[in-house]
Amino acid sequence: MKIAIVADNNKVSQHFGKAPGFFVYDGTNKTYYESIGHGAIPKQLKELGIDFVACGGIGEGAINNLKELNIKAFTGLEGFCDDIANGFFKQILVTGNSGCNSHDHSHHSHHSCNCKCGK
Repeated sequence: MKIAIVADNNKVSQHFGKAPGFFVYDGTNKTYYESIGHGAIPKQLKELGIDFVACGGIGEGAINNLKELNIKAFTGLEGFCDDIANGFFKQILVTGNSGCNSHDHSHHSHHSCNCKCGK
């Protein structure tokens, strides 16, 4: 099983489509990939064999694209990527509400990490 966490530096990105890249975790390894573009991220994740993706905010179009590719999205997250990955693999990750109806607003401080990582 592989999870991707859309990242901005070492923290989960609050906007799926604008993230510079993402970390891929398989339970033992962590690899960073640069994003190849706003609309291409779902296809890029599928090509890497990703089963789940974690992010802060995400638009309805991206959610639909991920669903078509059978990639489950965990949304409404905030915090360090490693903490979120640890929560996921320990099965203690809880998601929030992070759907976006517009690309014109900021997600900063609207979401928090709901996992039991203590962050």
